[in-house]
Parts: sequence; C-alpha cells; structure tokens
Amino acid sequence: MATTTHSTSTEVHENNLETYSLVWLESAMNEANEYIEAQKRLRKLINHLKIFDDVEQCESYMRSVPKDDRIILIISDQLGQDIEGISTKVNALVDQILLDQTTRFRNKVDEILPINIFNSGTQAEKSTTGLNGQFMFSQLLIDRLLRMKPKVTDKNELTDRCKKFYKNNSSELAIIQEFEKDYVSDRALWWYTRESFLYRLLNKALRTQDIDLLFLFRFFMCDIQKQLQKLQCSTFLRVYRGQVISKDELDTLKTSTGQFISMNSFLSTSLDRRLALSFLSSSTISGDLQRILFEIDLDPTLAGIKPFADITSSSFFTNEQEVLIMLGSIFRLVNIDCQNGVWIAHMAICSDNDNSLKPIYDYMKNEYDENDSGSSDFSFGILLFKMGQYDKAEKYCNRLLSELPRDHPDLAPCYHNLGMVANHKGKYDTSLEWFAKALEMYNKTRQPDDPVVATTYNSIGEVHFRKGNRTNALESFKKALSIRKKRFGEEHLQVAMCYHQAPREE
Repeated sequence: MATTTHSTSTEVHENNLETYSLVWLESAMNEANEYIEAQKRLRKLINHLKIFDDVEQCESYMRSVPKDDRIILIISDQLGQDIEGISTKVNALVDQILLDQTTRFRNKVDEILPINIFNSGTQAEKSTTGLNGQFMFSQLLIDRLLRMKPKVTDKNELTDRCKKFYKNNSSELAIIQEFEKDYVSDRALWWYTRESFLYRLLNKALRTQDIDLLFLFRFFMCDIQKQLQKLQCSTFLRVYRGQVISKDELDTLKTSTGQFISMNSFLSTSLDRRLALSFLSSSTISGDLQRILFEIDLDPTLAGIKPFADITSSSFFTNEQEVLIMLGSIFRLVNIDCQNGVWIAHMAICSDNDNSLKPIYDYMKNEYDENDSGSSDFSFGILLFKMGQYDKAEKYCNRLLSELPRDHPDLAPCYHNLGMVANHKGKYDTSLEWFAKALEMYNKTRQPDDPVVATTYNSIGEVHFRKGNRTNALESFKKALSIRKKRFGEEHLQVAMCYHQAPREE
C-alpha cells in the first residue's frame, strides 16, 4: 500500500497531509488476513500507516514526525499465540481506535487550533517572525486566496493531488470519486462537515500554512464563505468551543487580555454550553495539557466582520446545533479565568475596521500591494515573495505566465516579481532579463511617469549595485529618481528613498 510501509531500516519521514498517523510495531512481520483487514479498516479514518519490526527504528521515526502531528501507536502481541485470540484482540483494538477517532471528529476538543495574537500595544512589525507579523501574514494569506478568481480546472487539480496521496486507500478514493461527480458549490458545508479527506487535509493545511495545498483548496474555501454569507445569522449569539491546549498556549492567552486573536481555521462552535463542557470534560489530558472553554459573542450588526452561521440545515450532521465561524475571523479576548478546573476565555468577534487594528491592517495591505500588483491572482505571488517564500513565489509566477494571454496586464508585474526572486537568489543576469521584460511591457502600457516604471528602474539599479557595477546602478537610480520627482515632487517619501538608495558619484 502506498502509505503503508513495512520498515526494516530508518526512513525519511514522508509528507503526511493529515494530522494523524498510525505506527504499528510488531516483533515480526505478520501477513495474516486479520492484520491486513485491520489495516484496511484503520485507513478509512487514518490514511498514513507505518509498520515496524524494530523498536529503535520505530522510535527514530516517531521522533522525526512534526511536533504538532499526532501518532497512534499500536504494539502487537508476540507471535506464537493462538491466531483466533490475536484476531479478537486486534479487532477490538481497531474498533476502539475508530470509535475514538470518530469521537474526536465530532467533539473536536483534541483538534489542534492554530491561534495568532495581535498585540495592539506594540509598534507595527515589518518582520513576519514576530507575533504581529505572523498574525498579519495569516490574515493576508487568507485574504489573497479568497479573492482569487475560481477556474474550471480547480476541482480537478485538487482531486488529482488527493488521489496520489490516498493511492490504494479504496474507501477514501471512493469518496474522492463521489466528490468529483457530485460536488456543487452550494453543498460546500455538507462536504466540509463530512468525515473525509476534505476536512482532514484542509484543516492541516491551514494549521501548517501549506501554501501549495491551500492554493488547491481556494475554490472550496470560497464556496464555504459564500454559503456562510447566505446563511449569515441576523441576531446576536453566544457560542461555545471546548478545547485542549498546552500550558504554554494558556500562559500566552492569560497575558493577552484585551488583545486581538485570530484562529486560522474554520471555527466549529456549539449553541449549547453544557454540551461543549460535556465534550471537554470527557477528553483525556496528560502532561501539560489544559482544558479551556471559549465563550464567543457574535454580533452580526458589526461592519467588516467575516460571516458566521448556524449550519444545521446544511451540515452532514443535521442533528447538531453547530455554528461555523468563517476562517480568519478576528476576536478580542475580553477576559480569562478558571472555574471548577476549566479555564474560561470570553471573546467577542470584532471588525477589521476596529480602531486599534485598522491602521496596521491598512499599512500591511499597502505594503504587500506596493508594486501595483494588479489582480488578486498576481498579488498572491507578491505576498509569497514578501514573506520569504521565494521558491513558491517563483513557482506560482511561472504558473501564472503559462496561463495568461500575451497581452495580459499582470504579465509585467509577474516579470518584475520573478526578477526580484532571481536577485534574491544571486542570479543577477537572470534578474536583469526579467526586469527588462517588465520594463518593456510597462513602457507599452503605462505612462512614462508611472510609479511602477520607477520601481522597476530602482530594482534594476539594485541588481547592478550588487554586481559591483556602480555606473549602471547610478544611471538606473537616477531614472527612478527623475520619474518620482516629476510624479510626486521633491518632498515625497519615495523621492527621499531614492536619494537614500542611490550610490554616491565618485
């Protein structure tokens, strides 16, 4: 089986697109029908299965798994016991694992919830490594993906990727084929709430910010957003979400009262507080894990909030009072305290236009759109470059070049971004070739004093300067300066930046 591996030597950890994986440790390989059937049943809910017959290799593999991924470890009985007895134990174990996984899917308290916090008391961070930078990157990434225009090939691209990952997993392949055949946009919530590849892959991709997979999921996320907008609640709601978090995460929340919080996933909540607490209290915790109940106030009258809706009528499970909150929603943490051994975090949804958030949000959006990137499709490439995802930015821009017609306005900024990537990688001649292409197209489609023409000359100057060609660098910087002075006047910030960047004449 493609993701079922018998390991007799240490192997490099494969890319598991799901959060959970199964590790089966046996004293010797067992090909009995009972074991084969057990593995098939388990892969209905957990695709990634690794089988070991060596303890050290098994331990080495488990240590290689990303820390936020989850492992279910099965240790088999010694060989030589009665086959019927082994079969009974294996089947009982499989039944328990499947029940546990189904329970986890339904109550979601053990699900890893990616949380970013924006500290409105600190100065705006241009770096993406700080808390505020991570918060804004997540927001901008979601924004760019949701603004992309859907294509007729989107669904096929996603299912092709999923078929490769679930190769030889007959139960999941059947669901993928059903999705290919039956999916329509107004059934997005039904598909999302079903226990299948869509939920498992999308949520891990959001948690790990898997750019390639999120790009394939963009049409599905857009369809969920549209359905939530249609079902948007019109009255105030208080909803609840039980969660198991680490002590470090709890400590961060305890010091973040009054700050903004974004949960980078579609947030499933309940209208029933007692039910949420019941799910939470039934969860098993160990080590430094803590139980927390999020109490969330949702006010639909606020402008600029993302949608939320009671999805009972559209869900795969029609007997649950589930309110789904849109991916990327922002909340303010009102307070947090401990009651009867459970931490209670009271939060309220807030708008992108909140007085404390809007200035930095506008600044960051302008920062990532500075090169007049045109459509939201291309601005995704700009964002990837700005965030240091150079290989992915190059990959995406090349993809865009192959899709766009020869006279499309996004070609020039696409050339420019590829020039920036090549410059960063030290491929200076290639960089200059891309910038020349961008400049040629801008000269045909823009006015001579357009700021993007100045930006391109400035970029060319930077490459020449890196190559040690000060004369050519100075010539390009002077052209950029001339355009900006003509367009903005002597006192503008962009003019000052030109003076700062240009090398002095000798």
